[in-house]
Amino acid sequence: MATKEPIPLLTPHKMGQFELSHRVVLAPLTRCRSYANVPQPHAALHYSQRATKGGLLIAEATGVSATAQGFPDTPGIWTQQQVNAWKPIVDAVHSKGALFFCQIWHAGRVSSNGS
Repeated sequence: MATKEPIPLLTPHKMGQFELSHRVVLAPLTRCRSYANVPQPHAALHYSQRATKGGLLIAEATGVSATAQGFPDTPGIWTQQQVNAWKPIVDAVHSKGALFFCQIWHAGRVSSNGS
């Protein structure tokens, strides 16, 4: 009887100080659902539904300043209101045992203030 070879994508991986239970990563997406650059409560459900114990999720592009925006309705992390809005989203992902990285973003030369 032949032994089954492990599926590499589903094997654990050590990434620096982080222990991942598999190699499937939620890549950052541009969702354009953060009104006035503030992440909305529904994002907690979106991200937590995709979280797995020992998994890694990378947040959607998150602007570093009001003049760094490349798309409308994308989240930011430069005001206290934005930081506070991210906290329950991060908590929802962490409650599933997953890691959550923030993809910080400056759209460069094409950036605008989002209007």
